[in-house]
Amino acid sequence: MIIGITQPFNLKNERQRIIDLLQRDKVQYFHIRKPSFTREEMQDYLQIFPLWARDRLSLHSHHSLAKEMSIGGVHLNAQNPELAEDLQDKRISASTHDIAEFYQKAQTCHYCFLSPIRDSISKQGYKAKFSNEDIKKITNSPFAEKFVALGGITYQNMPELQSLGVKHFAMLSSLWQGERVMFITHQNQDYTYLSSALTALQGGLRYIQLRIKDASNQEVVAVAQELRPHCDKVGALLTVDDRVELLQTGLFDGVHLGKNDMPLPQAKEIIQDNYLLGATSNTLDDVLWAVENNVNYIGLGPYRFTTTKQKLSKILGLESYAKIMQELEKRNISTPLYAIGGIRVEDLPLLKQTNVYGVALSSVILQSEEPLHTIKQILNIF
Repeated sequence: MIIGITQPFNLKNERQRIIDLLQRDKVQYFHIRKPSFTREEMQDYLQIFPLWARDRLSLHSHHSLAKEMSIGGVHLNAQNPELAEDLQDKRISASTHDIAEFYQKAQTCHYCFLSPIRDSISKQGYKAKFSNEDIKKITNSPFAEKFVALGGITYQNMPELQSLGVKHFAMLSSLWQGERVMFITHQNQDYTYLSSALTALQGGLRYIQLRIKDASNQEVVAVAQELRPHCDKVGALLTVDDRVELLQTGLFDGVHLGKNDMPLPQAKEIIQDNYLLGATSNTLDDVLWAVENNVNYIGLGPYRFTTTKQKLSKILGLESYAKIMQELEKRNISTPLYAIGGIRVEDLPLLKQTNVYGVALSSVILQSEEPLHTIKQILNIF
């Protein structure tokens, strides 16, 4: 089971994304954690959710709204530690930070978060607190089914934790950093930039990077204005390549910067944590520089020669991905890394074995005779 947790701040189209994740069973429950919200703001925030989705939400604050608005769960934490008597019929969860506290609260809760299991992604310096032996003791205890691992949980480290007996995970930063397959728009004789993105959405992809080189900002905005409603309808992320200044249009969730675009420190200062920031890398040093600047994800490539990009950097190949991922694991770096550049469907199983977070694709879909089938193949692997 995967449980989602909102960021404390609001993301664009956040609620529709939550509905989409629940509808597609990407997550079982979603925790609404907005510590700065007033009761009225929380009430307004919850209004959009249909009844079926409300049953799968849990509130971290303003618990009384659970009764009024048919919210399925309430979460107990340091700020809201007590459960009202009229909420006993709700799905009860709690935050815990040591094993004794977990055992105590697990006796009365449906499930409990225990954190940090791994080094936190969202809280710098918040280090893992529990050894593998600690985790095994919990998963071999009578309360194993109530144990939800929280803190630094990524799709990469889930298999290792599952091997220790962990069955349930709570995700915050990793969940909001996007799907594991990113589609980069392109045009050819069969597709425009817009129609290529619409095909990706139709096939089930939920992460679109609008990349239009040699066009004016006005032309890029015109495409984005048509594309954004389609992304909103299915809760997809929409980012823009290079053009940091276009974030102010309100059309994009983030920006991707190449090695010759705006310097990362300058971009991070502008966008803070209000938008996703991605960076292109070609070497381990590039990756470490991007990590140092707190990017949300890294596009590492090219995997092989590709015709969709001019001025290619050094071709990496599978061996280079494996070496770079091993080095990142040694340094305990979990920033999502997407393989990019000339990737084919048959490459995906091998790339997945390197533990890259995901893949960024374009040509393999647009040159396919059956693009929707190709997308299905890709999603089955990633």
